[in-house]
Amino acid sequence: MPETGTNKSAASAAAELAGSKSTRAAAEMDAATTEAEAARHDLEADLRALREDVARLGETVASMAQDRANALDEAVHRNPWSAVVAAVCVGFCLGLRARR
Repeated sequence: MPETGTNKSAASAAAELAGSKSTRAAAEMDAATTEAEAARHDLEADLRALREDVARLGETVASMAQDRANALDEAVHRNPWSAVVAAVCVGFCLGLRARR
């Protein structure tokens, strides 16, 4: 009978050890999950900020392009023949280049 008690205590010790390891593993997994969620949250915040920056940059570029287009339109209206000569020169150069 003493052997059975020894076997029981060895088995219970093994069960406690396994339980302790699984509890520790579960705690480590919870900590890793929490860290991953925090990292994901940080990445999402960075992505939102980046999208806002890109949207602002796009608006700035569009505004600058519109300003330049308006300035070019004004210049063409002030000097229409200069614009025609410039267009003919550009077309001629492109034609020479395409012919090669």
